[in-house]
Formats: sequence, structure tokens, C-alpha cells
Amino acid sequence: MKRFFISFFLIFSFVFISSGQEQEISATGTNESSNTGIEAIDTLFSYSDTSNISTRVTKSPGAILTQVINKAQQYAFELSELKLELSEYMDTLDMYDELPKIHLIAEWIKSKTEADSQHLNHRYLIGMQNMVSTVGELNRSYQETIQERVEKLNDVGIRIHAIKSDSLFAMTLRDTMLVPAINSELKLLQKSLQTVDSVYLAQEIIVAQFQAKISENAVLFLELKQFLIQNKKRLDRQYWTKEINYPWESITYSKDSDLLSAIKESSVLNTQLMITYAERTGYIFLLCGMVLLIFYLKTRSTIKEISNEKDFASLILDRIKYFKKHTFSSTLLILIPAFLIIFTRPPLVFISLLSLLMVGASSFLVKEQFGKFFSKIWFIFLIPYLLLALSGLNWKVVYQERWYILISSLLFMYMGIILLRYANTKKLQDHMILRYLTIFLILIEAFAFCANVMGRFNLSKTYAVTGAILFYRGIGLFLFVNVFLEAIYLFIEHSKKETDGFTSYFDFQDLQKRMKGFLYVFAATIWVYGVIWHLGYFDAVYDWIADFLLKDRTLGATVFQFGSIFLFIVIIYVATFLANNIAYFASVQDQRTATSRKQRLGSSILLIRLAVLTIGFFIGMTAAKIPFDKIAIVLGALSVGIGFGLQTIINNLVSGVILAFERPIQIGDEIQVGLNAGTVKDVGIRASKIQAYDGSEIVIPNGDLLSQSLINWTLSDKKRRVELIIGVGYGSDMKLVKSVLEEVLKGERILKAPSPHVYMQTFNDSSVDFRVLFWVESMDIWIDVRAEVMSAIFEKFAENNIEIPFPKRDLYLKSVPSSWQENVSKPGEDISPAKQDAESEDNSTDENKKSSED
Repeated sequence: MKRFFISFFLIFSFVFISSGQEQEISATGTNESSNTGIEAIDTLFSYSDTSNISTRVTKSPGAILTQVINKAQQYAFELSELKLELSEYMDTLDMYDELPKIHLIAEWIKSKTEADSQHLNHRYLIGMQNMVSTVGELNRSYQETIQERVEKLNDVGIRIHAIKSDSLFAMTLRDTMLVPAINSELKLLQKSLQTVDSVYLAQEIIVAQFQAKISENAVLFLELKQFLIQNKKRLDRQYWTKEINYPWESITYSKDSDLLSAIKESSVLNTQLMITYAERTGYIFLLCGMVLLIFYLKTRSTIKEISNEKDFASLILDRIKYFKKHTFSSTLLILIPAFLIIFTRPPLVFISLLSLLMVGASSFLVKEQFGKFFSKIWFIFLIPYLLLALSGLNWKVVYQERWYILISSLLFMYMGIILLRYANTKKLQDHMILRYLTIFLILIEAFAFCANVMGRFNLSKTYAVTGAILFYRGIGLFLFVNVFLEAIYLFIEHSKKETDGFTSYFDFQDLQKRMKGFLYVFAATIWVYGVIWHLGYFDAVYDWIADFLLKDRTLGATVFQFGSIFLFIVIIYVATFLANNIAYFASVQDQRTATSRKQRLGSSILLIRLAVLTIGFFIGMTAAKIPFDKIAIVLGALSVGIGFGLQTIINNLVSGVILAFERPIQIGDEIQVGLNAGTVKDVGIRASKIQAYDGSEIVIPNGDLLSQSLINWTLSDKKRRVELIIGVGYGSDMKLVKSVLEEVLKGERILKAPSPHVYMQTFNDSSVDFRVLFWVESMDIWIDVRAEVMSAIFEKFAENNIEIPFPKRDLYLKSVPSSWQENVSKPGEDISPAKQDAESEDNSTDENKKSSED
């Protein structure tokens, strides 16, 4: 760069001198200027390659030199960029070490498979396919890295070729003493171009070498896949055919194969596979181990803190029957199903190890869940299960296992019958799951027994191993659901404040209802996947489902796929599940942690639900590749529906959004709408729920909450003013009455600010009414405090002989009937029955009149 600045200084001086000379020439005559411009290039420069010069430009020497320097500077910067791009690091050292190893593994798989071609089974082929997929994936990752480098080198090559084709690199000054810096810069630029070109060619050679190795490995993996697919098709054809003799016939298979040697060879191979897989996914193993350790320590500390700090620790810990006694086993059981999903393309030995860990963790919990009898049966048949699972890891077909497989099928059939009888005696939900699993075990082991008797050894072994493994795994997954729910309950109880107290058992039941369905679907999906995978039908089922979901279908002019619809439904379901549960947990946490109304989310939880649902909808649209212009059509149809009959629904929906933004009500507020009063329990999308004081729940459309007069007793605070009208007799001492009332209002639960007041209100017909006003701290206690104040007033009035009047009437008789006078004057005179009836009728009339006046 410093040289370029020097060049600029020199060239500007030269241009200045040249321009002065040109002015002199133009003053003397202009007819020679054009010839000077035409010959300027030939005068200043010579060319090593005249083929690059196609035209002669009529420019002055100064302009030509300026253009040359500008181009040189531009190319210098561009060559610097190319050097940086070529110097970017590519991990060729790792590829240099790994590509030969990948080739050796592929060669070993090929030779091993060809040597064992007569002893192949489905598990052998599945294991080899997993190994080929794992190693092939690594080879493909290197191929992608090399391909990116090739594309970058192609771009660099195009730019280098464009620079080299410029005539600038063929020019040198005829007079090197005229501007020495220019000639030097041109030589340096040419040298830089040669350096970049050399580095580019060297990297092209290296990349080509790696491409050749990767392509060789790719071809070898392609041949392996074709070989494995052909053998799998061959085994599929032989799967249901007779392989060996019936049990009552003489042995038709060779006795040369040794079971112990096959087990030993399979153990070595499984160990190699496990080591290879651990090397490829070591970071995932490390991450899972850290998660397991952190979750275990957190759970232990949570249980310890609850037992030491919570007032209701004994009640809380009595509800957890897994973590309290078996913390590590419960933690392991929660995380193993997640591990089954996290690890992709695992070898069979790794899946077996995870299943063994699940069975081991479940062994400590089955007694708590199913009782002593089931636990006893579980441990009795655990040894045959382990032997059968280990037999499933044998890579070679060894017909000597026939009798063991036959006996194992009978044993597990017997186990299923015992447990089915036990489950039928119970009516609990956990025993319903046990009933279904035992039926599955009995059916699949019976099929394996029949296949073995009919000489279908591989078919029998596959189904026998699958039945035992999936029964135990099913029990483990059922325990996983219960342990997961217990963990949620444990952490929620730990997060509560001491002032919140202990939640009733109904909260835990509500939590179970919300989470249990999703967890059962998750566990059932893993279980069904295990059944299909162990039976060897995964590829066929996957291809059938992929063809069904991804096949283009036409409805009118619209082309769609069932997969897009299914994906959209799944995403909407997940979004709905998340929206409901996020809102639920947010409201629970809101009610327990917020100390004031302003700190609560309240009705804003509705916005959270709408946001999650909206995001889920658009993600579903994008994932399902549904064009957004179709939404305009739907909205147009919806607008027509709104015009005809959806006004109320849309009004309530918009009102719910307005309520969420304006927040005139919050969850937990005491409100009154028309004749309905109670506590706000939920602000939904269309309607809100209010729990009345009598325990009933009132559903009020959101539109009514905005259109009608709304009384919110707790909008600013929860204080409540209580008003009492107390009447006393006219003969009472009014000063004494007021002092007694003021003394009563000095109670502890009556607020001093605002201060209570006693006013003489009205003069009624039979009483003087006093108006008593006082404030209580919370709406929750105002009824209790009012009852206490009224009781205290009654007692104080009785102590001070203050009369609380009740309605009375004085009757004055202006005239007495003559019959009454005669009766008075003649008391001994008999009265006729008719006269008695008339008098009684008159008396009753007077009494009725008096009662009506009262």
C-alpha cells in the first residue's frame, strides 16, 4: 500500500507535467494531438503478448497511467481476498486419518457379511445396516465438506482466470526510468498472481485426492447396501418357510456350529460396535450423563429441602412413593425414554443395554405400583428374560438354541396367564395396563411356540425375544408415566411459598389429567416403535407410511399430500397442548407468587395462549407447505359467515382480546356483572368463568363483560367497605349508642385507615337508624368481620339496656258494639250459636285487620 501511495504521488506529478505539455501543444496547434493520443500506449508500454491487445485507445498518457494504476490497485485487493479465501482452514488432517479407517471398516463389513452369508438372520442384517449407515453418514459429511471446498475453489478459479486474461499483466514500461514505481508494482502484482495461482492449483490437487477416496468409499457403501438389501429380501422369502425339522423328527440341521463360539464371537462384535458408536457419539453420551447426574442431585436436594422446611412435609412425601425410597432408579426411569429418542441409528447392543437399564430401574418400583405378588413374579421370570435378551444379541443363526427358545416361550406364556388372572381380580387403572400387556405377551409367545414347533426357527426366535423384551419395556414405560407425574408434583410443591400452605389433593389430580394423556401417547409411541423394530418390519412399515403420506393426490385442481395434512394436525395439536398447559402453569404460579394484582399475569394469560396458537398455526402452515394465499380465500369465506351468523362469536373473541389488553378484570378478582357475582376463575377466548359464592360456576360471554356494567371489587386493591344500618328506640340515649358503636369498631380486623364512622342516618316510624361504616383488609373476610361486628353490637346493646326496636302497633277502640256491652253487662247470659259465630267472625275480622296493619 505504501508503494501505491508513492506511485500516486509520482503519477500525479507526471500527469500535471503532461497536462502542461498538452496545453502547450494545443496552443501551438491541435492537429497533432490526436496522433499523440493514438500512439500514447505504444509510446509508454510494450507487451509481452500482443494477442491481448485488440484495440488502441485514443487517450492521453496521463489518463492511461491513471487507469493502469487503478486497475493494479483493484487487482491487488482482489488477490488479497483470494489469498484469504484459500488460506481458510479445512480439517484435512482429520479426513486424512478417518477416510482410510472408513474404508477398512467397509471392507471388513463386506468380508464379514460374505463369510457369514449362510448364517445370516434379520438381527444380523439390521446390525450391519446400522453400522453401514453410521459409517456412511460420516463419509457423507466429509463429502459435503469437500464439495463445499470444491465450489469455493471453482469460484476462485473463475476469478483468477478473469484476472489473468487482463492485458495489464502483459504490459511493461518502455522507459523504466520514467515512473519506476509503476513498473515495480506491475512486477509485484504479477508475482502475487502467480503465488495465488500456485496455491489454488495445489489445493485443487489435494481436494481431488480426497474426492477420489470419498468416492471409493461411497461406491463400496453402495455395494454393501445392495448386498444387504438382497440378503434381506432373501431372508424375507425364507422367513415363513420351514427351516429345520419338527421336534418329533430327526435333526436335519448341522451340529458343527458351536453355540459358545457363536456367543463369544457375537460378544466381540457387539463390543466393537459399541465402542465405535460411542466414539462417534461421545458428546451425546457425555451430555446425557451430565443431565442424569444433575437431575438426580436436584431431586435429592428437593426432597431434602421439603422434609426440612415445609410445614406439610410428611403429607407431601407420603404422596410420592417412588422418589422417596428409590431416587436414582426413578431418575433413570424418567430419562431412558428420552435417550431412546436422542440417539439416532444405535446398534442393537446399545438398545439392549438401555432396555436392561429400564428393567433394572423398574425392578425397584414394581412393588410400589403393583404389589408384592407381581414383584415376586417379576423377579422369578427376570432370569429367563435376561437369557432370552442375550440370545437375541447373537449375530449368527445357531439352531442349537431351538429347545431353549421353545421352553422360554412356554415359560412366558405361563407367566402371562398368572398375571392375567391377577390383573382380572383388580379394578384399578394400572392393572388395566397390566392386563393388556399380559394378553400381548401370551399371544406373541404362543405364536412363537407354534412357529418353533412348525420348524420356523428364526421366526420363532424373533417373536419370542420381542414378546419378552416388550412386555418388560411396557411395564417400564407405564412406570415412566407415573414417575414423571410424581416429579412434576414434587417440584411444584417445592416451588410454593410457605405462606401458600399445602395444596389439596385435587390440584395434583388436575395436573395428572392434563399431563397423563400426552405422556401415555408418548410412551405408547415408543412401545409400538419397539415392537415394529424388533419384529423387523420397520423398513416395510416406514416405506408404506412414507408412500401413503407423501404420494401426491388430486382434489379438483388442488394437489396435496396426506403427510402435509397430518403434519399440520400434529403441529396444531402440540400447539394446543402447549397453550393450555403453559396457561395452566402460568396461572398456578401466578396465583401463588404474585403478591399484588399488578404483579399478576391474570387475563394476559389469554394473550399467551393466543400467541402460542397463532405461532403454531403459522408453523403448521409453513411445515405443511400450505400456500398462504389460500388463507385469503378462507378469510373471505369466513367474512361471509360472519355476516350471516358468526357476529356473536367474533364479538366475544375480540372482546376477550380487549379484556386481555385493558385488564379490567383479572383471574382472582371479585366482580359483579348484572345479577351474577363471584370470583373470576378463567378468562377464555370466547367466554370467562366466574365461580359464584354458592360454589356454582357461571360462564359469561366476553362480550357481556364489556357491554354491561361491571363492578370489580378488587380492581385497585382488595379492601372492602362494610355498611350496617342499626336502629335503636326513640327512648335510647343517642350519645351512649354512638359511643357503644364506636367502641365496637375498634376491633382488630377493622382497618384504622380509612377510619370507621358512625352517623345518625334517619328517623323511622319506630326507630332511629344509625349508619355504621368500616373497612376490612380483604374481600375474603368481609362477611366474617361483619358477622363479628353485628354480634358485638347486639351484646353491647344488651349490656347497656339499649333497645333494638321491632314493629309494634297500639289499637284504640273509639266505639264498642252493643253485643259486647250486653255480654259485659250480663256475663251469665247464654249466647246462641248463631250469635257466637257472628261474634267470632267479627273478632277474626278485627284480628286480620290488625295483622295486616302490622
